Amino acid sequence: MKTLMTSFGLLSCLLLIKTTESIIPPFLEHLQREQPVVHTFRPTAARCCRVGQRTARRMMSCSTYSGQRLLNSVHSVRGDSDAFTTKVTECTANFATSFEKCCVNKENFLKEIRMCRRRYTDRVFRAKCIKIAKAKYRQ
Repeated sequence: MKTLMTSFGLLSCLLLIKTTESIIPPFLEHLQREQPVVHTFRPTAARCCRVGQRTARRMMSCSTYSGQRLLNSVHSVRGDSDAFTTKVTECTANFATSFEKCCVNKENFLKEIRMCRRRYTDRVFRAKCIKIAKAKYRQ
């Protein structure tokens, strides 16, 4: 009786392993995909606004009419900016007003923060100036 129970337990374990093996391979195939997943950038007003803010942080031109000059400045700032370059071109083509508005807003905010840091050496006054700038530009 004991050997029958042991055999039955062993058979059930083998069946369990066999069914588990049939479930696992598709999962492993999904994880071991040879080609990487490519995420394409789909421009929207909000995404182009964020791209405009990144453009301002990188101290590049916010004007959309000078597209070629903007692309040249993107290449000159960073070598690994091919993805960013495509985002900038798509945003300037599709959502130019949103891109330019957010870029100029962020650029003015960053200028004001720099002026606060240059103007005030006292930490308390500098912090108040930065707080006012953040409230003004809602950052």
